[in-house]
Amino acid sequence: MTLATLQDLYRAELDDLYDAEQQIVAALPKLSAAAASSDLKAAFDKHLERSRIHIERLDVIFKKLGATRSGVRSAAMETLIREGDTRIQLATDPDTRDAALIAAAQHVEHYEMAGYGCARTYARQLNDEHAADLLQQTLDEEGSADHELTHIAEMGINQAARQGQTLDSQESSRLRYVDADDFEGETFDPSDIHVRSRKGEDLGHIDGFLVDETGRPVYFVVDSGGWFLGRHYLLPVGTAKRESAGERALVVDIDKHTFKRYPEFHKQGFMAMSNDEARRYEWRVLEAIDPNAARQRPAAAIVYEEYEYYRAPAWLGAGTTTGTDRDRGRTSAARGTQPATDTRREEGERPRPRKPGSDVR
Repeated sequence: MTLATLQDLYRAELDDLYDAEQQIVAALPKLSAAAASSDLKAAFDKHLERSRIHIERLDVIFKKLGATRSGVRSAAMETLIREGDTRIQLATDPDTRDAALIAAAQHVEHYEMAGYGCARTYARQLNDEHAADLLQQTLDEEGSADHELTHIAEMGINQAARQGQTLDSQESSRLRYVDADDFEGETFDPSDIHVRSRKGEDLGHIDGFLVDETGRPVYFVVDSGGWFLGRHYLLPVGTAKRESAGERALVVDIDKHTFKRYPEFHKQGFMAMSNDEARRYEWRVLEAIDPNAARQRPAAAIVYEEYEYYRAPAWLGAGTTTGTDRDRGRTSAARGTQPATDTRREEGERPRPRKPGSDVR
């Protein structure tokens, strides 16, 4: 096929994209089967459905052009898939394999983005606005898939692969969310508590907590009010200072610039994570606050007691209680354990969780 005109170049680009999408549809089930991360499997499965839609759009464009496909194999896509498969086969550690899967998929995504970007531009120059719109829609979806893969990688897969350590979801307990309205403390009332930086920047207000199995708060959940992408974010409880008992604000040594490295927080998304995914997410929070500390520990090895960031300050109150007995029982039952009981409580009195390092006598 000679390329004498822009129209020839446009059809050649469409031919290449069509075969590339077909190769991707054939490869994605294998990538999904090889992935250890449930998020990565879901991303591959979603992209498989999208790729089938991309082929349908290309069929519409070819039909409108009155052109037949050449059937020429996309050699570039064939090479990308083959090279990615080689790396995946060589990776023996699950996290390293997932990192290799993401890299292979992103090589493919970037090739597609370049191809769809060129084809869209050609369509516009040839005054085929309908085709240009269809190609732009696919280009946007390819970009979204690429960003999703980056997000999954940054959730901790790359860090775990660097450490050469597979995370065991049974090694540590999951945290649970407690709304600010359900939080009760002897000396601290979180209602209408704002957070600000040392520079005086308004960083939002306390919206809830993530607590461990004893009920001890580990993170503040902060509603930024909209200035932070994703709206909500986590603050380890030890990072916040209360300058006076009567002040309705907490002060942190973190400014808005630092939050550019922060992962956004979604309650439902976090609670749906497996234990290893949640620890990877926590590792990203630690990395944003203290990159050096994060580099010294893989996600699975973070121990709250070893970092001042996670030590509950005295002003939170020794008798802090969170949630209700019913909620605590349901959470414990979900883990297959029995909720802690306090044999001293009177009828109708809410039991207090034990402080870390102490016993109820």
